[in-house]
Amino acid sequence: MNEHNQPSTPAHYVLHYYPSPNSLKVIILLQELGLDWEGRYVDLATGEQLTPTFAVLNPNRKVPVLESSNGDVVFESGAILEFLAQRHGAFMGANEAERWQCKQWLYWQMSALGPIGGQAHHFNKFAPEKVPYAIRRYTDESNRLYGVLNERLSQVPWLGGSYSIADMAVWPWLVHADWQGQSVSDFPALAAWYDAMQLRAAVAAAWASYPTREIAAEDYGILLNQRADVLKPS
Repeated sequence: MNEHNQPSTPAHYVLHYYPSPNSLKVIILLQELGLDWEGRYVDLATGEQLTPTFAVLNPNRKVPVLESSNGDVVFESGAILEFLAQRHGAFMGANEAERWQCKQWLYWQMSALGPIGGQAHHFNKFAPEKVPYAIRRYTDESNRLYGVLNERLSQVPWLGGSYSIADMAVWPWLVHADWQGQSVSDFPALAAWYDAMQLRAAVAAAWASYPTREIAAEDYGILLNQRADVLKPS
């Protein structure tokens, strides 16, 4: 290993993914680093993630999962971002202070924006029944979190100070702001940052290659682990 913990030979990476903000954030970093990688689509709507084969890669049976030709297997999107950034010595801050800012905002995305935004997505767009309390709860909390981002980005150009995996983690969760009952344009500093992200070649390339799929209503039970007949792992 060298000073950045890079393997002696360049690795080939395989990303097990499904169209989601958590998969997109990893695709952005792979593009930013210019790595040799390929994507393998995991069909969550048919229960592929619930098979024993996939459980070997991730016992939590979720995407994304990253494999490398060096034998590494990493799950959880935040851990994958840290693994790649550390392994390749980039996008984790220019100094010690920025590294900790980067980590704080990365973990904030994982613990706050992602879970709250995901619930807002679900209750605003995908839930089989309208639950007014849940819609209001997660829409209002998403709005508060957008305000937190706007305040931070009124002070610095990037969340960690310099461009980092924290920015890559947050941006995909704002792509469908309307699903969270929000508009990025309502937050001036956030909107300027959002536009700057879109201008990055790697972000544009990741978005251009990002697969989309319409899910049939009957498949949501599998996707959300709410179907009694879903294949259960042994």
